[in-house]
Amino acid sequence: MARITTKTEIDRFSKEYDERVANLPKKGKLGYTCTYLPIEILEAAGLTPIRITPEPISEKADAFLDPNFCPYVRACLGKAMAGGYNHLDGIILTNTCDGMRRLFDAWAYYAPTPFIFFLDVPRKTDQQSVRYFQRQLEHLADKLEEHFKVDLSKEALIHAIEEANRTRKLYATLISQWTSGVGFLSYSEVLDIFQKEYEVPREVFNCILQEALEAAGSGSQRGHSGAPVFITGSILDGDSIINLVEEVGGRIAGVDCCLAERKVQQVPLEGTPIQALSRSYLNKLPCARMMETERRISYLVSRMEETEAKGLIYVALKFCDPYLYEFPYLKEELEARGIPVLFLEAEYRGRPGGGMRTRVQAFMEMLQRRG
Repeated sequence: MARITTKTEIDRFSKEYDERVANLPKKGKLGYTCTYLPIEILEAAGLTPIRITPEPISEKADAFLDPNFCPYVRACLGKAMAGGYNHLDGIILTNTCDGMRRLFDAWAYYAPTPFIFFLDVPRKTDQQSVRYFQRQLEHLADKLEEHFKVDLSKEALIHAIEEANRTRKLYATLISQWTSGVGFLSYSEVLDIFQKEYEVPREVFNCILQEALEAAGSGSQRGHSGAPVFITGSILDGDSIINLVEEVGGRIAGVDCCLAERKVQQVPLEGTPIQALSRSYLNKLPCARMMETERRISYLVSRMEETEAKGLIYVALKFCDPYLYEFPYLKEELEARGIPVLFLEAEYRGRPGGGMRTRVQAFMEMLQRRG
């Protein structure tokens, strides 16, 4: 593949990526919805993990799920019931929230796939929780071996973890370059590269990411005009919000979500591979579904100081209970530290309306005046 040096090459990179995805093996594709699933287990078994991000269409699902469920859950079931996931050989769901638990029930009954598994992820990170999660992952590994007739060896798991750690190291370097202003990529383009991990073999993706990293680092120094702002929340399609901030003159200092900076923490190979995965995944940068709000606040404050962000934009999908519950306390704690906070309630994969644009623009102007 040609070296990525311009926006045109970024587009070419995306086209070549899509062609590679189209040529993936026909068997062993497993969909999943949450990054608390250690996909190294799937990769070690020779399976292809695919993060599902359906279009926001849920007509079929609306008859079976409460209208107050988040639009992502309804979109997942809607696409499954319409046959949009018939190419998958299985699906792994997690107990992220009550909506996800109901999604599992409905999916298993109305859109059964050859393999379906519900992963129970603890909300705490103490030793008892880590041991429980380890047993859950061992149970998942047993079910994968039984259904797909594969052998999940210790050596294969170690190799998968090492390759995933290489991805994380490349991610961390890309974010570090972005923070320091190196390269020509916008943050939306950085996020686009992150999202391309989900449907391509790991070794191939690492090579693509290495090319993108070298090309981005060889570009000119970006300007630092505009007030820097940090973004966090239940962002499953961050391009629209990020593009909006950049369009109104803001500068993205960083993004804390499961599609971005929560992906950079290494998995130390201590103990058995499953022990390493259970410990590291539970203790990674937490999302709102974990009982770790104080840790999240500490991380956000530290990261904002590091990137010199002047304010925080908190994005929650409509009816996303974990983030809606967390926001009032987080807002109070951050504002007590003198950090301005803007709350946005967003549609899943929806374009920001005029009202949201006005609010973001006013927030960015306020940050600019504060200096």
